[in-house]
Amino acid sequence: MLEDLQLLVRLQEIDNQLMELELEKGDLPEQINALAREIDKHTSTIVLTEHNLSDLGAGKKQHEVNLEAARERLKKSQNTIYAVKTTREYDAISIEIEQAKHTIVESEKQLTDLQSRESDAHKNLANAKSKLSAFKEEHDEKQEEMRERLQSSEGEELKLQHEREKIVVRLKRPVFAHYDRIRKIRDGVGVSHLSDGACSYCCSRVPPQRQSEVKRMDDLILCEVCGCILVAS
Repeated sequence: MLEDLQLLVRLQEIDNQLMELELEKGDLPEQINALAREIDKHTSTIVLTEHNLSDLGAGKKQHEVNLEAARERLKKSQNTIYAVKTTREYDAISIEIEQAKHTIVESEKQLTDLQSRESDAHKNLANAKSKLSAFKEEHDEKQEEMRERLQSSEGEELKLQHEREKIVVRLKRPVFAHYDRIRKIRDGVGVSHLSDGACSYCCSRVPPQRQSEVKRMDDLILCEVCGCILVAS
């Protein structure tokens, strides 16, 4: 059991170092992921806005065609109204003139609305493109910063991971299973040292008899409060 406990102590040291290396990255991974989400959002906005602009352009073109046709009908009707010979013909042409005028008013109104919407869409598109460019630039900078940090610690991290794997293989499966389970719920701590008669993790007092057992390092002794594996300092 002494060998297992010594291996656990070293395993805890390695896991502490690995956690420190992870902390050195800070919140860069979260920042990079957040920027990636912003890039996706603004890319989608640009695609949707460009599609909307295409629809607005098609709508404008159709109303321009309608407006031109209505103006032609109005001009033609106005030119022929004085040449009619019957009241019926006069009434029919008058109706055509009113319909053409109504179409012109509606088409001009629709065109004005579409032009306003098109102008707003162009502003939104320019704004989205500007933000996208800024987010991409910041994303690239953060990724470069992350690469630099990883390069500086990559060798050490690989070395620690390799040593960790060798230790895990040598440990009895139930022993490692308990260590790993406790570590996941105790802030990365699975092994706690006996310090001034107390558990160094939760500071709970350890009975004298248990202290003696811990110091002998010949059995797996757990803290009765936090469940950490106790070892002599």
